[in-house]
Amino acid sequence: MNYEKQMLDFAMSMVFSLFGMLLIFGLGFVFPTIDPYVVIKWIVIACAVVFAYSIGSFLFGVFTMIKSSKKKKTGKK
Repeated sequence: MNYEKQMLDFAMSMVFSLFGMLLIFGLGFVFPTIDPYVVIKWIVIACAVVFAYSIGSFLFGVFTMIKSSKKKKTGKK
């Protein structure tokens, strides 16, 4: 499994979530007329998509590693 890609995915997920939190608090001060619930909803949706991609990529790597190790044990190509 590609350890660097996995760590990059997790770091991207964390940074994106932190950036989303900054947007939630920052937009309230910069644009007080914007409905904060709509902004929060879309930021949470965007952060959830990035998090789901990160977890999905990790699980795909794990299943690929398991599948390749089973092929090595049985001797199939």
